[in-house]
Amino acid sequence: MPKNDIAEEHSMDIPHVTAVELPLIVKNVDKAISMIGGKQRISEVINSHDKSSNLTSHTTLENTLELRLRNDPFHHPIQSSYNTSEKILVKVSVPKKGLPKDYYDDPSRYSVKELLEINAATENTPTHRTQPVAIIDKTYSFKSIADFQVSTKNNSVVQDFNNSILESKNFETLRQYFDNKNHFNAMDDFNDTSKEYFKDIDHQLPPPPILSPIRFPFDFRYQKNPFTTAVKDAESGEIRVVSTKNSVKLYTKMIDYNFNIVPDKPAVELIDSLSQLTSKAYPVNSPEYLLLKCINWTRDIFDLKPIWLRKQLEDIVPEDIRRYVKQALPYVTFIYKSGPWRFCNVKFGVDPKSDKSFWIYQSEYFRIPGLRFVVPKENTRRMVPNTIIEANKKNKTNQEIEVSEYLFFNGVTLPSTVTYQIGDIVDLDITTIIENHRKYFGRDFLRDIPDFQDGWINRQTMEVIRRIIRYKLNRIVREESTDQNKIYKIINTDYTANEDQVMEGDEENGKNAEQTVGKDTDNGNDNENENENEIGDTNDNDNEEEAEDDDDVDVGVDEEAINQEPTPLVDEANIMHKLDQMNEDASSKLSQLVGFIKQDIIHE
Repeated sequence: MPKNDIAEEHSMDIPHVTAVELPLIVKNVDKAISMIGGKQRISEVINSHDKSSNLTSHTTLENTLELRLRNDPFHHPIQSSYNTSEKILVKVSVPKKGLPKDYYDDPSRYSVKELLEINAATENTPTHRTQPVAIIDKTYSFKSIADFQVSTKNNSVVQDFNNSILESKNFETLRQYFDNKNHFNAMDDFNDTSKEYFKDIDHQLPPPPILSPIRFPFDFRYQKNPFTTAVKDAESGEIRVVSTKNSVKLYTKMIDYNFNIVPDKPAVELIDSLSQLTSKAYPVNSPEYLLLKCINWTRDIFDLKPIWLRKQLEDIVPEDIRRYVKQALPYVTFIYKSGPWRFCNVKFGVDPKSDKSFWIYQSEYFRIPGLRFVVPKENTRRMVPNTIIEANKKNKTNQEIEVSEYLFFNGVTLPSTVTYQIGDIVDLDITTIIENHRKYFGRDFLRDIPDFQDGWINRQTMEVIRRIIRYKLNRIVREESTDQNKIYKIINTDYTANEDQVMEGDEENGKNAEQTVGKDTDNGNDNENENENEIGDTNDNDNEEEAEDDDDVDVGVDEEAINQEPTPLVDEANIMHKLDQMNEDASSKLSQLVGFIKQDIIHE
């Protein structure tokens, strides 16, 4: 390496100094020093023993310089911040022959870098010299926001105070000021009967000591949307922001629960699109080929089970066509916007309100404060849902389709979804309740006409299921154990007392509901289904996250209802309740044992 390329060495046996950085262009050094308190004040701050402050915290008075931009006692100064990062003060000497001819006219127009470049380009001039002169180990800077200011120039009260008190040079002036103010006792403005004191005028009040407590600006970190771009209209010159995503309309058919005509075919646009897909032979693994393959797979899976949740479909679909599930579903299914099958994809032509056997496909959605889904492991346990088992029995088939366990509610571990089909719930308390209620209620377990809120299932059973799921989800989110006594109180409470009032409310909802089939076109979009209309590169929002319309039923646990006197039912809970009345200690121990046994069964 040539010698000239090696940096020059300098001795660092140089003084340590303190620097003060001013947000000003200093032309008068003496005035700049007086603006921060003078030399004595600077010396006191530099030699202060309190050096605990930093850039983001408030400093103490002993360790703070105050920059005053105008001569006013009521001026709000800018306070300094203290930093101990070391810096080197370097002196750079440029020969006079290498300086530009107009340098002395306005030296500020040239930076040090520009002067060095000009000197290097000038022939027959010595090179510049660089010498470290000091180490800056303490720096005071004024990077905080200046407070709001109030001008007191035309404030007679403040000017009188300044002249008589702050700038007074004899006692007589002070005495006269206090005598004029009655020594600040029984001031007349408080006894103003003309209400001048309350008028919207300038009352010549002194400004407050501080107006804004915020010292540093908040960084909002605004960033450009990566999926948008600005486009200028060629004719009008107007600039518009447009999306750069390659979005595709889905044309999903969505109907309200009270709409009695069930869609039996997809939208016209999808029929035309399907005709084009089937009329040509596309290359293997092309987007069109994979979409058609996903549509055929979706038809087969809905022939087995007519009602699905989309998350389960995405879990069982083959990997090569997984990204096309959302795009393929509108070719095969429609969606209920409200009611007991909300968020479910239903096969075209299937009316779940026509047959009681569809009760197992009813869905329940829960809003849980503080719920955060965990990322499921790759090798998660899988199971055959009960709805698949029942579908195989009905169709006389034997297709064992396994779904990841984290998509079901088991009452023990936190699932990765908050929407569950009643027939697929594996929590032992819920399955036991359904089994016992089917025996106890008999034919009354299912209604003769489906209900807007509860579907085919009777109100008592649905309320118990909802309240237990919500209670257990809350306990799981808080990582707290389940109290079986609370479960038994939920089970033994009679929720049918106010059913008539609830039914009246449901009828009102039905009257106000839309009676049209909604396609996600320009005039028929629901806010909750906005993300259902497009497919882009970003991750799609789940149906659960889009549930914000008025038809949602918030099934929170009613503590008052839980504490009511239970209505006897012939089941295990009733027996435990009677045992609790006879021997509370024995009942508590037995209930805990039952809970442990149920959890062990689930884990097995």
